[in-house]
Amino acid sequence: MVTRSFRIKAPQGLHARPCANLAAAARDFASDVSMCYNGEEYDASNPIALMSAGVSYDDEIIFKISGNDEEEAIEAIAIILENE
Repeated sequence: MVTRSFRIKAPQGLHARPCANLAAAARDFASDVSMCYNGEEYDASNPIALMSAGVSYDDEIIFKISGNDEEEAIEAIAIILENE
């Protein structure tokens, strides 16, 4: 299992577009991908679940990934979060 924390840099937080991009990336990998925020765990392959978390600017989120391609998955997620 790989875990990695990220600080949200986008002024609007995790809104529809980054949530959709994160979910699409999570679905591209065989690994199980989840996002943790404020003590709750969300299915990262579901954009509605990600948006429902209400992640704002400067919040910290943690991604947990478990599976054969977990390293590739965390890198893809990191790229999305750095570019949004």
